[in-house]
Amino acid sequence: MTFATHLFPRKAFAALALAGACAGAAWAQPAAEAPVVLQQVELPLPSGAVLRAHWWPAPQPSVHATASAQPAVLALHGCGGLYAKTGVLSSRYRETAETLHAAGYAVLMPDSFGSRGLHDVCQTRYRDRTLGVNDRAQDARAALVWLVAQPGVDAQRIGVMGWSNGGTTTLNLLVQRHSDLQEGEPPLAGAAVFYPGCVPLLKRQAVAESVPLLMQLGALDDWTPAQPCVEWAAALQARAGSDVTVHVYEGSYHGFDGTAPVRLRGDVPNGTSVQGVHQGGNLQARAKSLAALQSFWSRVLGTRKAP
Repeated sequence: MTFATHLFPRKAFAALALAGACAGAAWAQPAAEAPVVLQQVELPLPSGAVLRAHWWPAPQPSVHATASAQPAVLALHGCGGLYAKTGVLSSRYRETAETLHAAGYAVLMPDSFGSRGLHDVCQTRYRDRTLGVNDRAQDARAALVWLVAQPGVDAQRIGVMGWSNGGTTTLNLLVQRHSDLQEGEPPLAGAAVFYPGCVPLLKRQAVAESVPLLMQLGALDDWTPAQPCVEWAAALQARAGSDVTVHVYEGSYHGFDGTAPVRLRGDVPNGTSVQGVHQGGNLQARAKSLAALQSFWSRVLGTRKAP
């Protein structure tokens, strides 16, 4: 499996910073079923296309306190897209947005699929996908430039996270930035991923940007197996000054941080078995992984200050 790397011309992201500061056009939102006050914004891409995203600015101090810049997290969805089959924001992403916002962080969730007329690519073989993780990494880079231009965002405290395909995208983002950090792109305070795919990264011995990294994996994952990520992470950990943490949860499949029961998905052709892949939650792994995630963000982004 190979992915072509498409890098934009240098200074393209610098131009986006100015455009991003003014972008904020509304777009149609699926009917909400949870009290998540996400704004719908449009982010300009260097190609001239538009990336739709959900944006939730960080809560500001009371009117009697001085406003200050707050941390922000860029969250990247998995191969199933941002939405449930009913058209509402999936519970995993609603929960994440609420938890991050309650901690005092701004949240930006790009819709890489819906922006291109796609919904779900889980059932499409890797080689047949029209949108690869390197393309999505370019979405993330543009989103970071837009994010740092927003009022109230602390440019020194920005994190990125992703699940599955979004986790793989996050890792490829770090690899891209290691060799080609472009003008206008902010530094990253940390990155966190759930069950990404690491086989291509391991095969080419890719080197990633040196930022605090949290990898959370399922020991029984037969969709994106844990072992390649463990081995690739070990190579990163061998570098001087590295800050890479890996948690592998026993008895856990792909999607262990969710609440749905484990099921065999015969419609997914990208796993280790021709029979399909297992997907579903593990209550113990869910609790431990979400606690580890909160601890990680507290460490690299800081905790919310009392008014």
